[in-house]
Amino acid sequence: MRHEPDTRRLPRRSLLAGAAVLGLSAATAEAALSPAPAAAENRYSLNGWRFCVNCFGLFLVDYTVERSYCPRTRGAHQAMGWIFQLTYNVSDPGIGEGSKVQSNWRHCYRCAGLYWALTDAPRCPAGGAHAYIRPSSGGPRQFLLTHDVGEPAGTQHQWRYCFKCSVLFYNGYAYRNEYGLCPYDFVWGHTAAGFDFALPVSAY
Repeated sequence: MRHEPDTRRLPRRSLLAGAAVLGLSAATAEAALSPAPAAAENRYSLNGWRFCVNCFGLFLVDYTVERSYCPRTRGAHQAMGWIFQLTYNVSDPGIGEGSKVQSNWRHCYRCAGLYWALTDAPRCPAGGAHAYIRPSSGGPRQFLLTHDVGEPAGTQHQWRYCFKCSVLFYNGYAYRNEYGLCPYDFVWGHTAAGFDFALPVSAY
């Protein structure tokens, strides 16, 4: 059996020699061989996230969305306590994720809550599935949440993912057996799963 040479990939020495014949410098040839640098990830911050005293979910006070919808009141969320400021990018899904950072968190324009978009249960209290805005140019906002770092200064932890409805809710009242209200469990409320998120506080 004959083994034909593989001409699809030329060794570096051959490419550099060919560049010399064409009059190209070694630096130019090396640059051509080097992989293109990854696109820079730009990060931004969005202020105005609040704790809803009725359902315990995190929601955005943003009057550009259709409405704010709480599963307990069947109306607007009621803010209480601190104001949070979250980091986001407009990159492809998964960009920005790290060992202590989870990506793919989205703002639902139907209920104003924050939910994890890769869930199998994107259940919105307004009915149907959560949905986020896809702008005509650029990418949608992808929020990046820091987790499992305790409670550094200027943050509040015990924010958890509810696997029933996919939203982020405050689990700090679990010691009182209070878990807010999940739109898909009116008896037991939200149920925490996964990471313990620490959210940056912008105002107390």
